[in-house]
Amino acid sequence: MSTPPRRPNILFAFADDWGRYASAYRQFEGANSLNQLIETPNFDRVAREGVIFQNAFVPAPTCTPCRSSILSGQYFWQTGLGAILHGAVWDETIPTYPLELEKNGYHIGYTYKVWSPGKTHNAPYGADRTRYEPAGTHYRHFSHWVTERAKEVGVEAAKQELYAETRQNFDAFLAARPADKPFCYWWGPTNTHRTWEQGSGKALWGLEPDDLEGRLPAFLPDVPDVREDVADYLGECLALDAGFGVLLARLEEIG
Repeated sequence: MSTPPRRPNILFAFADDWGRYASAYRQFEGANSLNQLIETPNFDRVAREGVIFQNAFVPAPTCTPCRSSILSGQYFWQTGLGAILHGAVWDETIPTYPLELEKNGYHIGYTYKVWSPGKTHNAPYGADRTRYEPAGTHYRHFSHWVTERAKEVGVEAAKQELYAETRQNFDAFLAARPADKPFCYWWGPTNTHRTWEQGSGKALWGLEPDDLEGRLPAFLPDVPDVREDVADYLGECLALDAGFGVLLARLEEIG
């Protein structure tokens, strides 16, 4: 008698514009890299227990074209109008992995940014049918929100409120899942996809812009304004890693 195929639960974490900036990459770079300045324990754990890419390629590195390729497994130009940013209409004859999983018994859903085949408000997934955001959508505006909220409760307490948002949105998705179904959940905060609060890298994460001197990529001018902007960007990388850690901890809790 054949064994039924294994149907694992799937957590797909997708961050717009998060480049090769994680402490796991220190092993491949010199002591003068930006990755010497940050700690991303949750990303590092997945890299350590799974796979880390040293040389990855993408046919469409930005925005909707990239997501249309991820969803379909095809080149973005093959997805036609589904690869444009505004007013996209998806060709329903093109298979997409969330819908294929749903047809095969998966509970699917997302929080924050994903692209939806079809027009935004009546898409077969995306939009309201599979959106789970009852706790809010502030996480993807992390530095803006924490900077304002910290005026009342302090930085660490403000961060904890956003970590709770991430957990509660995921919990809402899990609560809606029938007990006999595996799940596929897309977590897509846009922290590293502008904009972010100027000076937030230092104010929220203790990243000193001057410490970036001599570490910037060659294509960026090594001047104070750019160092501060990159420090702020790295702060958003740390915010993403922290939120990712919330989800990993929840996965461990549910087994």
